[in-house]
Amino acid sequence: MSFFNKLSKMVSRADKKADQLADQARDLAADAAKRAGDFAEDASREVNKFAADAKREGAKVVKSATKTAKAVSKDVKSKATAAAKTAEARANKAGKTIATEAKIVGKTVKSSATKVAAGVKEALTGAPDATWSVAQLRAAAKTRGIAGYSTMSKPQLLKALK
Repeated sequence: MSFFNKLSKMVSRADKKADQLADQARDLAADAAKRAGDFAEDASREVNKFAADAKREGAKVVKSATKTAKAVSKDVKSKATAAAKTAEARANKAGKTIATEAKIVGKTVKSSATKVAAGVKEALTGAPDATWSVAQLRAAAKTRGIAGYSTMSKPQLLKALK
């Protein structure tokens, strides 16, 4: 067998191995993107549960303060009622603040997962296409420093990223 035939077979085997490795890399990246999305959803659910628990605990505190105020004499009752109202307002404000922060954390986690998924997808495919979500396209546009990406539509983003 001639040198060129041997070389051709070696190149063919190397090409097949490269294809196999690329397939494995795509599968791993897809799994990583799915896991990142699952993690973001789990984190969002946990944050929302925490916010709901905090709100329920705040309501329990308000009820307890109200019962205590009713048990006190008339002079103390007016002061306790004022304190209970203040506590209720603070508990409601704290519950709203926690819920708002939980939403922000959920969005941040989801945004980070979307950016990671876009980066993995772009690393594998090389260029964005119509299968990408608008969030993934915007994340890719942001990493490339494209101005005005946040107000662009999907077709505009695809054109800017090509």
